[in-house]
Amino acid sequence: MLGVVRIFVLLALLPLISFGQKECTLTLSGRVYDAATKSGLPLATIYVIGERKGAEADENGSFKINSFCPGSYKVVCAFVSYKADTLQIELSNNSIHDFFLTPIASEMNEVVVTADREKEHVIATQLTGQINETDLARIRGSTLGETLKQIPGVYSLQTGPTISKPVIHGLYSNRVLILNNGVRLEGQQWGNEHAPEIDPFIATRLSVIKGAASIRYGSDAIGGVILVDPPSLRRNPGINGEMNLVGATNGRMGAISGILNGAFDKRLKGLSWRAQGTFRRGGNARTSNYFLENTGFSETNFSSTIGYKKERFGGEIYFSQFDTKLGIFTGTHAETLADVIAAIQRPTPITPSYFSYSIDRPYQTVKHDMVKISAYYTAPRGGRLDFVGARQQNERSEYDYVPLSGALNPELFLRIISHTADLIWTQRNVGHFSGNVGGSFITQGNVREFQFLIPNFRNYGGGVFVIEKWTKDKLTIEAGARFDYRWLRVYTLDSNTVKEITPTYHFSNPVGTVGASYRVNDRFTITGNFGTAWKAPTVNELFSYGVHQSAASFEIGNKDLVPEQSYNLTASLLYDNSRVHLQLEGYSNVINHYTFLKPALQYIHTIRGAFPAFTYTQVNATYRGADANLSYNLTPKLSLFSKTALLFAYNETLHDYLVLVPPQRFENGFKFELGKWGNVSECYFSASHMYVARQNRVPPNSDYAPPPPGYYLINATIGCNVHVAKQTVSFNLGATNLLNAAYRDYLNRFRYFCDDLGRNITLRMRILF
Repeated sequence: MLGVVRIFVLLALLPLISFGQKECTLTLSGRVYDAATKSGLPLATIYVIGERKGAEADENGSFKINSFCPGSYKVVCAFVSYKADTLQIELSNNSIHDFFLTPIASEMNEVVVTADREKEHVIATQLTGQINETDLARIRGSTLGETLKQIPGVYSLQTGPTISKPVIHGLYSNRVLILNNGVRLEGQQWGNEHAPEIDPFIATRLSVIKGAASIRYGSDAIGGVILVDPPSLRRNPGINGEMNLVGATNGRMGAISGILNGAFDKRLKGLSWRAQGTFRRGGNARTSNYFLENTGFSETNFSSTIGYKKERFGGEIYFSQFDTKLGIFTGTHAETLADVIAAIQRPTPITPSYFSYSIDRPYQTVKHDMVKISAYYTAPRGGRLDFVGARQQNERSEYDYVPLSGALNPELFLRIISHTADLIWTQRNVGHFSGNVGGSFITQGNVREFQFLIPNFRNYGGGVFVIEKWTKDKLTIEAGARFDYRWLRVYTLDSNTVKEITPTYHFSNPVGTVGASYRVNDRFTITGNFGTAWKAPTVNELFSYGVHQSAASFEIGNKDLVPEQSYNLTASLLYDNSRVHLQLEGYSNVINHYTFLKPALQYIHTIRGAFPAFTYTQVNATYRGADANLSYNLTPKLSLFSKTALLFAYNETLHDYLVLVPPQRFENGFKFELGKWGNVSECYFSASHMYVARQNRVPPNSDYAPPPPGYYLINATIGCNVHVAKQTVSFNLGATNLLNAAYRDYLNRFRYFCDDLGRNITLRMRILF
């Protein structure tokens, strides 16, 4: 297999290298000025959108960026406390362009303030990864979990072909917080396999904070935080938008998503709006050799925003709805204990192999509504107060293979309603100091109907934090502290007396962080951070007892669980110049009372069928690993890249390994810029080879099936932009698992029963108007 891969990459590279001998030697230079005083602004940042190019102004405000090809580029100049400036520049010769920046105090630009404010709220010395708008457009149509796998150290926990959730450094579920448009997503409290209720089409940027981030975002952020950022509202009067069309061969999936942005003028100046919608539909997925019966899905999403922004104050009202229906592979259902054992041992499922868009039992439906109200106020002498309040309602229904609650009723229905509020004060810079202080609050109520999995409950929580940063010259030092309190009351029945009992839990904990970043020179930066975090036991971990149909399991909770406590150390090295980008990250996460769903190695037979059993248990665990991200511009048109994610986890209590830990992953590839011809620009071709190793670090006889063998996948993409009149149309043709390899992924819960997806070819079209 390695020989085939080498031949494929060599054959792909040879013609492209010969085709790319044309050198791109143009330069862009200039100076950055204060528009009022006309003095130079040292250390201003100049970067090219969609390109890995940029520079930092010297002590006089002068800059120079090399290695441009002829063409059109969007260049942004930014400086702290100044309004950013954006220029569309046509380069055919060496060019000089100066930037004149206006202080924010005299002319507020909310887009820049929002971006800077988000950076202030993130711990600057923590490990971060990001997928920008350009890269997102090239992978549209994937789930959030699959999309984030582009970042080293981020994995995907799957349940079949349609359910996927992100994993950061081996941690998942309630240990990874997701902020959707600045609001903590509440809808994952009932199990490990529930996918985030987020439409990735709404995002123009996805950011991942790796490691303990509880200081800023609250308890539970032991693994990290995912920020889903939609575009800022339009400021200039007028209307613009985009349309995305996606079609894929595997499952014959189709998706259409559109967004419109508008801003008013004259008497309504400052008032803006946005409307967005997505529809996705797919049929039975296919492995390399057979279809998976009843694995289709349909999804309809909608969001809208209206906002008002002035120089010192403003606000937004945001509404979104996520609505999906997901088929569950029928091969996971077994009537008897012998059937489920045979299904796990069988190399190929015996379910019929055919394509269909129809979704029959078993399936699940999920509906998530969110209303958000936000406002800000900037004080005359500096400093800013931000408020975000939100209401979320999440409803999940699971329909079994055989109706037990009536033909039209689900076997399991859960509804959780959450109210959250955040208040943050960002202080004005005083000398070398900056920082913010704030608080967050949450209330939750859950109700269930029909079959039992978790009980009804009420949950209240709150926390306060402070983060302070000191910056001088090349050194940044920051520290923070937070205190959180959680109150949980559960409404359940005593199995002996059949009377309602209401056990109540109180959890509280302080956490802290300290970190430093040192910029050795313009190319080399060293960063380190130590932080603590914690997570209170969730209702499903404490009280689960029943069939979880979508996960094909019988789950058993543990009422004796105590809060997890994490001690997380991270360090990174960043080197970046015009030819090389290298980021090395290392981490060590010690978690006391780590809670996980352990295979019980027994099967439970119920009226709903036979299922493998899993129990929640606690141990002391250590997660250590390293991530590497390297890209090298071999020529101005040809770049090579390599991504590596290494992870080692250990059960300190039993002096053994842990189950369900991501295996080692390696990806190598190249990208070739094909240039520009007439109205066709930004053409490129890329190919990559990904190797996922077998997970050998597992306790013997600890799972229902041994870890599957490692596997190789070949992926390739070609794309370009076509300019028609004033419109830009982007085309992208991508292929995953190009060689149609048969494999099973260790992080897919359905690996007990079937292979993973086979070849998938996706065509994407993006229209800007």
